Amino acid sequence: MSIAVKLLELRKSKGLSQEELAVDLSISQSTISNYEKGTSKPDVDTLKKYASYFQVALSEFFVDDNYTFYNHENKNKGDINNLVINQLSEQLLEQFEKRIDDKELIIKLQNDTIVILKDTITGLQKVILKK
Repeated sequence: MSIAVKLLELRKSKGLSQEELAVDLSISQSTISNYEKGTSKPDVDTLKKYASYFQVALSEFFVDDNYTFYNHENKNKGDINNLVINQLSEQLLEQFEKRIDDKELIIKLQNDTIVILKDTITGLQKVILKK
């Protein structure tokens, strides 16, 4: 489930309008609309607001989404949040491993075909040379 769908479902589960949620989270209604449509993605601080408001773990927003986020130093507070969420790399590795397996199978089949063709050519050459 994408972050957009998760945010929409959380809001609807509480029976809130975008305007009501916007007021509660101090975010504009249009920003909430963009998050729910997936035209933009919230930063970690905004997701923390959502998580706290809806009493869910922050990690729930990243379960099935290909989302990479780096939240760098907050210069106003002087703290560093090294939150890095990257499920994309794990999913990419799985996809590449499958592709490699598929390619290895194709190569084996092609090699088998080459052996058969070589045998056929050799057989034809013998037939031609006997004539």
